[in-house]
Amino acid sequence: MATSMVDWMADNREMLDRFMAEEGSRAIHEEFLLAESGSLPDRATRIERARTASARAWLRLLARALESSWPDAPEALATKIEGRGAAAAERREALELEEAAIEERRGASGDPEDDLRRVALRAHARAFAEVVGELTLEEDGAGPALGRRVGARIRADEDRLRVIEAEARTAWSTRDVSEEPETRSMSAAQPDADATRIVEAAAVWAHVRLLTDALAAELGDPGAGGTDGAPGGTAA
Repeated sequence: MATSMVDWMADNREMLDRFMAEEGSRAIHEEFLLAESGSLPDRATRIERARTASARAWLRLLARALESSWPDAPEALATKIEGRGAAAAERREALELEEAAIEERRGASGDPEDDLRRVALRAHARAFAEVVGELTLEEDGAGPALGRRVGARIRADEDRLRVIEAEARTAWSTRDVSEEPETRSMSAAQPDADATRIVEAAAVWAHVRLLTDALAAELGDPGAGGTDGAPGGTAA
């Protein structure tokens, strides 16, 4: 199932492009509203907003890939997941605090920006998994339990996460990042150096890739895993 989901996402890059444009525009609008109120975001806040926009776009695509690839998926699963977006965003803030505490216990990597990025993206992954669990599993507390298991799987697979990131950075460094769906929301929402956009976009993709495998394993595909690489290339 994991391979099917990754293949589905690779085959639907035009949909990702649309989602990236929508989420990038949403991030710019949110920033404009803050500016009108006299609050101007600093560089770190711009990067965080762009990262969130990119993650939202990817997760919208993943929801559709899950619905298409999972034989037991309820009808209109992707629509239902999107409908829970506001609640998931609020829950993500709490999960980010929880992931930050876990990261502190694990020990800092020496790169504060990298630590913050991973904490934020694991929170996105867990929030998404919680919604999936709440919509598809019957037992009480299934959503948070699935989210915890997914978070643990992603943390345990950090070496592979870094490999996927490195492969994506290499692939995207040879392309025009302003024209790539995977980096476009970063370009739209955060006028920064291409290298920063690529690092952020690669991190989002790597976490989505591991989230895909974790969901497949938890929902009935114990052999989850497979080809990594940057989406849109021969490996994805």
